[in-house]
Amino acid sequence: MLNIFLIVGLMLLLGFLFGRILRRMGFTSILGYLLAGIIIGPVMSPILHSEIPAELSGIVTSITLSFVAYTIGLNFSMGFIRRMGKKTLIILITEVVITAVAVFIFVYSVSHDVSLSLILASLSPATAPAGTVAILRDFRSKGALTDTIMAVVGLDDAAAIVIFSVGIAWTKITLGGAFSIGTSIINPLWEIMGAVAIGLIGGLALSYYTKRFRSSSDPIFVLSVASAITCWGVADVLSVSPILTCMILGATLINTNRDIGNLSNNLIDSVMTPVFIIFFAVIGTEIMFGEVSGIWLIVILYCLGRTAGKISGSWLGGFVSGSESKIRRYLGFALADQAGVAIGLSFLAARELVGYPLGNTIITIIAISTALFQVFAPLGVQYSIKKSGEARIESG
Repeated sequence: MLNIFLIVGLMLLLGFLFGRILRRMGFTSILGYLLAGIIIGPVMSPILHSEIPAELSGIVTSITLSFVAYTIGLNFSMGFIRRMGKKTLIILITEVVITAVAVFIFVYSVSHDVSLSLILASLSPATAPAGTVAILRDFRSKGALTDTIMAVVGLDDAAAIVIFSVGIAWTKITLGGAFSIGTSIINPLWEIMGAVAIGLIGGLALSYYTKRFRSSSDPIFVLSVASAITCWGVADVLSVSPILTCMILGATLINTNRDIGNLSNNLIDSVMTPVFIIFFAVIGTEIMFGEVSGIWLIVILYCLGRTAGKISGSWLGGFVSGSESKIRRYLGFALADQAGVAIGLSFLAARELVGYPLGNTIITIIAISTALFQVFAPLGVQYSIKKSGEARIESG
């Protein structure tokens, strides 16, 4: 077994190096972090006749995703939701649901595997905001479509967490062979309502206790980290969605104590780069290249279904909400990017489905499709803002 300190050190060094290289090439740094894990895991382990310690992935996954969900929740203030407006929320809900349904249909049409189709469908709504926002800034895009793109990509990850919580519950039911109308409703309901209750209690407690530390960063940082990890652990013990629990924790804090919530967000964000490097490198160690040749058709259908769902869902949502024509016609093309949250949720799904061969297949499918979307998604964003007339310059 490889020394765990050596592994973490190599992950940070290689991840940082490859991340910078790929970022300069126009890709997300996350692909560089994954590459570091691929080199350390599938490439180096057979040479050294050693394996990555199994406990490393569990600890890293839980801590990272508890922070990610918590910070997503911290962006969910009531003021933010009011600014988004009713039209944007209609578009968001329609786009997310249609995307999940489209991916399920596309994947099931070939695989005939309900469990695989369900979990991929639940992972599909997540959109990577960083690359999309960078292109909008690069072209100095302004207008109603640009505003809607910014709003939807900001909310997509939160919606994806809710969809994932339902999807993973249904997947467990289908794999367990105990499917019934009752369990298909009660289990997801318990996953969601239990998560909401734990996150709400934790958020109220955190909000109340941190009031005495209003001007001190260290106690707020420690309490924020402790609350996120503790809520994750409690949710795991009670078999409810840990990632949704932490999102509700953050949302509760920001809506009951805005100043503390904003400070907590900044403090957590300041340590996330090394955490992300280790997290995605660990995911890279789990990618199974031996399975790649047998899943290319699934990868392509997943990409096609997700793209079709984004475009048609955005059009339908725009139509129902009475949005402008350019929003209906071009919004979906700007929502194809996929990165961190989708990969993170795929890894969480693999851990939730431990004991089933489905886990590593899901990670590999999402990792490959993310690389493909990183190439083609920027073209969709550029097409969207140029055709709508909102791009202020022709090149960056």
